Amino acid sequence: MGKRPYPFREGMNVAWDLVVWRGDHERVTIAVLRREDIVQVREHFDRGDDPWMYNVYPVPDAVLPRVDDLVPGIQLARRAEHYIEARQDLPDGELWFPEPGERPPGHVPPP
Repeated sequence: MGKRPYPFREGMNVAWDLVVWRGDHERVTIAVLRREDIVQVREHFDRGDDPWMYNVYPVPDAVLPRVDDLVPGIQLARRAEHYIEARQDLPDGELWFPEPGERPPGHVPPP
């Protein structure tokens, strides 16, 4: 393992986008969720061995009201496809990639 610290431990330096896919295959970001938001809803998702939801997760209809509560002033459309998508959110907008041959201890969210 390289000498650089792993920047995404425990859901740090990650932002989660709440996204809706419209019928015309247009991706629209509704809101950016913080770590505190994900803590409130992550137990309602089938995450397997991904405790901090570093991948893309569809929002099940049963969970939509809980996610809706995280985004005040916006009513999520019940017939649309909603997803939570993780991405890197490092200071100064820098991106982190493991060194060649270095294996990070967890998933590296896409930039």
